Amino acid sequence: MAQIVAAGETAGVQFFQRRRWIQQDRVDDGLSAFVRQLAWINDHTGLEMAGWRRSDGDLPGAILATTTYGDHAWFLTEVARLQTLADYGPVNDATLALTLGEDAFERWDSTAGVPTAWAPGPMFSQVTAPEGTPSPCEVATRWTNAEGSVGRDAWVLVGDWPAGVWPADAASGIRLERWIRIH
Repeated sequence: MAQIVAAGETAGVQFFQRRRWIQQDRVDDGLSAFVRQLAWINDHTGLEMAGWRRSDGDLPGAILATTTYGDHAWFLTEVARLQTLADYGPVNDATLALTLGEDAFERWDSTAGVPTAWAPGPMFSQVTAPEGTPSPCEVATRWTNAEGSVGRDAWVLVGDWPAGVWPADAASGIRLERWIRIH
């Protein structure tokens, strides 16, 4: 079943997420370009990006880039430096050419007790719910929104949610996702 990675505790970990959607007729090419892009970023910066493919629902082209860090100023400096690297433009453009719509960015603040070395593992499930919504699953990690999803909390579980613990209807205002690591 699911577990949380244990290490030193802090309330200062941030979890950055960038969502993209690959064109439905170009999913294989898009996934390859996305993985190459993240590998390039990891080789040229300190961001340590992970790549994910959504494995539930009817969105086979939904992808997610994530990283965790403790210092937001450092993160912003690394992203700004990335944008100045001459060879990054073509790498980013190769992925961008296979995606559609606008990227969605979310940044989450950890709550007390989240380990400094927290990581999602090889797969994770996430529920994004109206702020204050309690989790019916004791081992889920709660994150409060810092950017991109105002008025919402995220509950992240390394593994799968037990069946039926979250409402699956749009009226609930809850977004359910399951992500498999591809990079």
